[in-house]
Amino acid sequence: MDALVLAVRSFLPLAFFYAAGRVLHDLILVAAVYVGDVQGPRKFLGFAVMSLAVLATLASYILMLQVLRRSSPLTAGKEGRAGRMVTVVAHTLLPFLAFYGAWGLFTDDVRQYSILAQELFGVNEIYNLDFDPLLATSLVAAGAFGVRVAFEKAYERTEKAWLGLLTTVFESMWMFFAVISIERFIGERVDWVTSRAAWVGMSDAVGVVLGPVKDALAVVVPDAGEALLVPLVWVTIAAVVHGRDMEQGEALIEGTRVQTHAGRIRSATPEPVRRVAEFFSRDLRGKYTPMLNGLRMVLRAGLVFFLVYCLCYTLLGLARDWAFIGVTHLVGPHESHWWTVWHEPIKFGVTAIYEILRISLLAAALQTALRLATGARSRRSSAGAPQPAAS
Repeated sequence: MDALVLAVRSFLPLAFFYAAGRVLHDLILVAAVYVGDVQGPRKFLGFAVMSLAVLATLASYILMLQVLRRSSPLTAGKEGRAGRMVTVVAHTLLPFLAFYGAWGLFTDDVRQYSILAQELFGVNEIYNLDFDPLLATSLVAAGAFGVRVAFEKAYERTEKAWLGLLTTVFESMWMFFAVISIERFIGERVDWVTSRAAWVGMSDAVGVVLGPVKDALAVVVPDAGEALLVPLVWVTIAAVVHGRDMEQGEALIEGTRVQTHAGRIRSATPEPVRRVAEFFSRDLRGKYTPMLNGLRMVLRAGLVFFLVYCLCYTLLGLARDWAFIGVTHLVGPHESHWWTVWHEPIKFGVTAIYEILRISLLAAALQTALRLATGARSRRSSAGAPQPAAS
């Protein structure tokens, strides 16, 4: 109910930012086709531009969450709006890219890129969809990272909005190529291991014993990853967007034994070594700490809350699919050329309403998680406080 209230209250700005993100995403893909080429250095340039399409999608979701943030009890600190956007994009881009690739959205973009190239230039096969050798993508990622660091330093000194924008652009580019490089590196090693005769023989032997168990589990929990992991990733991203306190690394280990041991290690480490370690780990900590803090906050709300939230998230996805089927039946039968023109607009309308409701669900779930986590922490504090002696 809270999600529905948020969606109705902020429907117009949410619809605007979603539509703007979709339009910008598609325009960037068109630009990538014009900029890219099937051979030579321009094949990397085309994919560098395509990485901005992912950034446009993420930015639209962040802006939608920022619209709903006005009703959230979380605070964002005193950082300016431009700085806030740069910080949030930097902290959410890594998990968003991982989600984008794991659920086939990269493949959808590449497919759309290929279709556009065929329609605009008659290219039947896009060779620049495969990066070989791996060293090339790694060098592109390293180069984009170096440029990002330079712009970030300049932005920290001047706090000019255009420098923040360029920092975000090259952040997206280097992480895009880094994810591609890592996935390819791991994929090649996995393919090599799984092609060995020993692995094949072991897999066959294990399959005879565990095959029935695997089949039974597949029937019971066929989509456990999508039903549990996707909602968790999205509500954690929403937590990072809503709260700047997620950036504090100390909050991640607060109240645990790790905090005590970490303090001892820090005190025993020489000052020069500590400075070098902090310098080289700063970027990594800046990306993972907010996400881990957001995840910690969500899980502190309790298992019942998390399962109910996942159920609502899954039911909303089912409602979207059935709504699209219902709209197509309501429109009625038409010739194939009619559907060629109107299929995408109909799908866009249904998806836009779904995304508005989904983002509103994330905001409502986050507010509920915060209340539950705060209440649980208060109860633990009360239980741990010394009781007055009886007179």
